[in-house]
This record gives sequence, structure tokens and C-alpha cells, in this order.
Amino acid sequence: MVKNSKDFMKRWQLDYKVKIQFDFKHHAVANHKTPFFKLKNALVSFRFYSFAILYYSLIISWFMKRKYLLVTLFVIVGIVGFAGVQYLPTSENGGVSVALDSVSTRRDLRRSFFDKREILVVYGAKDPNLQQEYQKLLEELSKQELTRSRRSVKVSFKSVAEVDQEEFKTSIVYLVGAVDENPFIKKYMVNTPFQISETDITIGTRSIPNNNSILGVCFYPSPVDSKLPFAYLTGTDAKEVFELFADKVAERGQSFYRQNLEYEVYEQKERLVMGDFNTRWGIEGSTFFDFATGTRVLLDTEEFKFIDHQKAIDTADVTKKLKEVKAAKAKVVNFVGNGNVPKITYNFYTCTEEKGLMTGNTDHSTFDPATNAVHTIVNNIYAHNNIGRDNALVLYNLIGESSKTIFNVGLPIYFTDTWQMKGYKYWAARLVESENTYTVAELLDNSFLEMESSLIRDCMAGAFTDFLVKTWGKERYLKQYKNVSLSDAEKNRLNVKWQQYLEELPKAHPKVQKQAKTLPYLKGFNFAHEGYSIYNGYGSQKATESLLKQKNMGSNAMAIVPYTGINDINTPTPLHFSDNAGSENDDAVVHAVSMASKMGMYTLLKPQIYVGGSWPGGIDMPTDAQWDKFHDYYYRWIRHYAFLAEIHGMDALCIGVEFTKATLARPDAWRQMIKQTRALYSGKITYAANWGDEFEKIEFWNDLDFIGLNSYYPLSKKDNPTNAEMSLRFDTVKTKIKKVYDRFKKPIVFTEIGFRSIDTPWKNPHAEADETINEEAQQRSYEVIFKGIQNEPWCQGILWWKFPSYIEYRGEHNNAFTPNNKLAEETVREWFTK
Repeated sequence: MVKNSKDFMKRWQLDYKVKIQFDFKHHAVANHKTPFFKLKNALVSFRFYSFAILYYSLIISWFMKRKYLLVTLFVIVGIVGFAGVQYLPTSENGGVSVALDSVSTRRDLRRSFFDKREILVVYGAKDPNLQQEYQKLLEELSKQELTRSRRSVKVSFKSVAEVDQEEFKTSIVYLVGAVDENPFIKKYMVNTPFQISETDITIGTRSIPNNNSILGVCFYPSPVDSKLPFAYLTGTDAKEVFELFADKVAERGQSFYRQNLEYEVYEQKERLVMGDFNTRWGIEGSTFFDFATGTRVLLDTEEFKFIDHQKAIDTADVTKKLKEVKAAKAKVVNFVGNGNVPKITYNFYTCTEEKGLMTGNTDHSTFDPATNAVHTIVNNIYAHNNIGRDNALVLYNLIGESSKTIFNVGLPIYFTDTWQMKGYKYWAARLVESENTYTVAELLDNSFLEMESSLIRDCMAGAFTDFLVKTWGKERYLKQYKNVSLSDAEKNRLNVKWQQYLEELPKAHPKVQKQAKTLPYLKGFNFAHEGYSIYNGYGSQKATESLLKQKNMGSNAMAIVPYTGINDINTPTPLHFSDNAGSENDDAVVHAVSMASKMGMYTLLKPQIYVGGSWPGGIDMPTDAQWDKFHDYYYRWIRHYAFLAEIHGMDALCIGVEFTKATLARPDAWRQMIKQTRALYSGKITYAANWGDEFEKIEFWNDLDFIGLNSYYPLSKKDNPTNAEMSLRFDTVKTKIKKVYDRFKKPIVFTEIGFRSIDTPWKNPHAEADETINEEAQQRSYEVIFKGIQNEPWCQGILWWKFPSYIEYRGEHNNAFTPNNKLAEETVREWFTK
């Protein structure tokens, strides 16, 4: 109860101070992109200014005893109105200072980039020698022609003295140089949420020490034309900036501009702080990573230095680790006969994401000759698995590089006993049994190996090294190492002995027999790699959180889907393997599968082909010879995943997805592929057929363990059918499914089935053109399917299309296939937990 007028005023002031502060904060961060939010913000602004006017009017009038209330109100309205004009909502860091409606999206910037595929590099350097180094480096880069890679760009360059600012209006500009030596960086940095001084680097509201640090910003709206991206690389030490820029060019060539995240801070060429921007181009708090703390030196001797990141290894394990690396180094040194190796720095990381964010590489283990350092992940996934990268660094110091890939790769592996846990000889024996080996001519052909599976190549390289050392002797091997040169006749003679060596491997290293896991009733999703960044792809903590959510929804299975891509459906071409740090590369896949397995999920590896402008069912080769070539390329790709699945104990493998023409026209080619794959991989094997003719007419279902159906059969042609009407239509679909089951007597799994959250998802479930949003329609479709498949003897489970690798995917309101955070999510939970 308020006792008097003074108490009333104190209480009133307190309540509305809180109210005004809340509204001001809300007003500052609201989403301004949609009409709804514009109206909402206008109302918030009105409410905020109204409270301000009323609040201060009452205070002043209280003291002036209402004598000048009207005058006071008039003055305050003017002040508040002026403040409203001056006030521009920002995030914690400022964001872009342009009109709200003109802020570009990432899609806008990417579209501009891919339309132009040209970058103007503007460098600044006061030192004449450094100017010459920039010129030399950029001249070489500018001579490179565009490649087929979309990341490839045509580079032109100018110094800060040569460039005309008018060029900034039409060019994608990359600024490089020290902040005091490139005036354009200093000029335009004020439009970004960053500041650099001799002592600090400011990132939004955060400040970190500047220890000769370097800031890289990629694809930010240009301050001259916000529809164009611009980027910069800068710091306070001109030489350090150039050296990092040169490293980027040496490593990535025409893709030098690329970063793992949209801004990165480097210290001694290591990424320590990084993150992405929000939709207003301010600092996004959920993707801010700071590794500046948590790093400690565990050991520093004349031979080795151990650096631990985020407590990857315990101090109690240092002695054991030191003993291991000493023994490994001694083994290599004794073989080569030269012991002059500089101190090696070992960096230990806890997981794929951490190593990827800090180094730009998510591989289990890598080495950097420039810093004489090894970077390796230490966790349960890679326990007892030494792939030999530390050996590679020692050899690089002792004997340099070979002109042949197979020598560079093979000799480090030769010294490891635990390559992929069981050793390269054990795995080479499995490749021999399944007829997946290489000839001597192929092993010595760098261009051939470049297109092959790195996993199979590395295994063969270790075995080939062992063979050559035994056949030639150590002295001849080392003599040939730098630049081996064999005639065709010598290769043929050597190949005879090589084949004899391979034949003995399965006898010396017999296969450890293991029973394939019984196929349970699968309840889960296709786990989609929607985030093409290290922090939201398969190898990330966000992916683990997504899997945990699926598990809590009742999932007991997941299909993981690494992609390759082709653009020409009528010409056979080699298929590339995902190996970029932010892609669905092997280590990211292994990480996600390991997390799912720990949660008790059944894991299906389901590699797929993305076909530009078409789909796998559109692939159609004009001649038998071209079909043979296509199948050869495809098998060389899919056997990589069969080998990966075997090494890491994945439960099942899908050997193909929706190759409608390829499967129906050439079933024998698929039978042969299945046979070879089964000799290499001991888990369950399936194929995911497209709904309709392919599923209903495939002839090789008997060769597989279970039948996979990608079911996008329509449930109705009506705009608003009843659930009963859709169920009747689904009954006709089930009749077709049962017909296949009755013929082959193999369990059937919906390897894909899904509906978008649009107005009529049942009409054409696989289509993606409709832009409406309707969660209820999606939920109804899910309900019809769940009710329709319960208690069907032919059905062995369902893997919905799809669930994203990070749960924030597409925001709160979207019409994508995922049921995540929609009404259909509760339907899934209800049925999966029955």
C-alpha cells in the first residue's frame, strides 16, 4: 500500500524505470526485416517514448506544481522526438550504419560474388621491400585462370596509391596491409564492429589484447555499396600481415579470401578468436569463440614442446606421451640415419570442432612444416589410432619431400603399428580380399592418386612402402625416395612381385570375424549437414546437441548423408570426396557417428550425389562404354565410404540413392558392386530406391540385407483432404510396397519420407517450389504415415527427411522438410516413444 504522495512517486519512478529500460533494450535488438516486426517496433517505439514523456512530465510537474505542464510537455516531446531521430537501433556492437531496409543478406553478398567472381586486392605497405613482395605475390596470383571450382576467382591488384575510389563502387574489394599503412582499412573499419589499436582489438563490446595479432574479415557489406561484399586482413605489424596473407595464398590460391568463420583473429598464425555476424552484421553471440584462454604448455624440452588446448590431455599422461613420441622419432631417425631434427611442437585438441576452428583443418592429425608443429585430436574416438603425421614431420626435416605422392604418404605410415587402430597391413589385407588394390603403375601416378580415396590410397601406400623396403632394401629405397624413376618394363616386373606380396597379406593378417548387428525397427531421421561451417556441421557441438534432441524425441537410429556432386548427367566424371573443414568430411562424419553410437543409435551411412540442375535419377549415359566408366567412377567413390564404415564400425551402408535409370537399365553392374562392397564391408547393406518404378521394378533386392524406399508418393490431389481420405490413398501405396515385400521377403525401411510445412504438402511431397508456411498440414501428413505403417509386417522402420545438424537451422518460422521446432515434432515424439 502507498502511504503518501512521495512514496507513490518513488514507486512510480522505480516501476517505469524498469519498464523503460526493458522497452529500450527490446527496441534495440528487434528484427526489422518483416512488416510484422516493423509494426511491432513502431509500437514499441511509441510505447517507449510515451512512457518517457509521461514519466518526465509527471516528475517535472510535481516539482513545478503543474504551473507549466503544457510547456513542459511540449519541450519534452521535442527532445524525445529528436532523440528518436538520432537513435538507430544496434546490436551489442553497432552493426552496419545504413538504412534498415537496405541491409544486405548473406545470400545477397554471395550472389554478387558468384556473379562477378573477380576480386580487386588493394594492398598498403610503406616499406619498399614489402611493396615488392606484395607485387610479386599478386602478379603470380593474377595470372591464374578461373577453374571449374566456384571458389575460384580472377584476381586483380593495385596499391593504395594506384587505386581510384570509384572502383570500390563496382568491385569486390579485398584490403590488406597494416591498419596505419592502408588508409582504406582505417576509413572503412568504422563501418564494421571492430577497432584496432597497438594494445587491443575490439570486437563489438569485447576487447582482447593485441599481441601482434591480425584481424581477418570476410564478406562484409561494402560501405560504398552494401550489395557488394568486401573483406580485409589487417593488424599493427605490417610484416606479420603480409606473411599471413602469403600463407593464405600459398595454401588456397585463388580461394585465399575464404575463412572458416566470418571474422578471425590470429596470433602467431593461429586462430584464437573467431565468429560470425548476425543478420544486422553485428557480432553474433552464439557463434563467438575465444580460445585465447585455456591453452597451457605442459612440456618444453630441447626436443619437444607440448601445448595443450582446453585440457585435451591430463598432466599425468605427459610422461607417457613423451615416451611415445620419443620412441616414434627414434624409429624414423634410425631408419634414415640422420638425427638433425629441430624441436617439434605438439598441439593437442579435445575434438574435431576445436582443432578445426583453431587451425582451419578438422583432420584427426596434421603437421605444419613452417612452424615444425603437429596438431592432433586426443579423445576416445581416436584412441589407439596413429596415422603417422608426426612421422611425416620428422621425415620432412630429415629427407625432404619426394616427387611421388605414394612415397610422401607411405613412409610415415610404414612406421606406425596402429594406423586406423589395427594397422595398415591388416586393412591392406581387407582391400586385397575385396579386390580393391592398385597396380605399381597406378601407385606411381600422382594424377591417378589425386582422384582416389585418400583412405585407400594411404593404406596401400603403407603396404607399398613395406614391400619396396623388403624388395629393394633400405639403401636403395632411400636413394630412390626423392625422385623415383622407373621404366614401364621395370614397373611391370615390379608389379609381378607386388601382386605376390599382396596375396600373402590375408594369410598373415586374417580378418577378425564379427557379426553384423541385428537390424532393429528403425526410428529416426536423415541427419542433414545443413551447416557448412565447422561450428554447425557434423563435427560440431551443435551437431551433438541436435543428435541428443533426436534421441530425446525417441529416435534409435540416424542416417548420415555425406555428399559429392556432378553437373553433367550425360558424361562420366570422377567423383570428388568432401575434404574441406566445413564440409561433411570423413572426420566430421566419424565424429557424428561416434556421438550417435554412444547414444545407442543405429547408424546408417548414406552417401549421396547432388546433381546440379537435375537429380540422380536423371543420370543417363549415351553408350555402354560411358555407363561402364560411370560405374567405375561411382564404385571408386562408394568404396571409400564402405572402407570408412568398416574401419569405424558403422552399422549399415546405403550403396546408392535414387539412380532410377542406372539401376533399372544395368542391374548386373549393381550386383557386382554389391558383391565387391560386401567383401570389404561386414555390416548391413541397402539401397535407397526412388518411389514408383525404381522401387517397384528393381531386380537386385535379393542381393541386399534390407530394402530402402525413398517414399514421396502423393497422399491426395485435393487442397484440403481429410485425414481419412489421405489414409485411403496411402493404403494404395502400401499395396505397392507389400507387393515388393512379398516377392523378395526382405524387410523394408523408409530410408526417406518427408513433407514440408506448406499448405498442401501431400500433393507433391518432394517438390520445393511452394513458399507458403503451414505447420498443421505437415503434422497431418506425419500422422497419416505413422498410423498407416503401424503393425505392418513388412515395415522395419522409418527415417524421416530430415533433421538438421544444428537446431537453429532456418529459424523459428520456415517451410523446410524438417519437423524441428514445429507441430510435427510433437507427433514424432508421440509415435517414437510408444
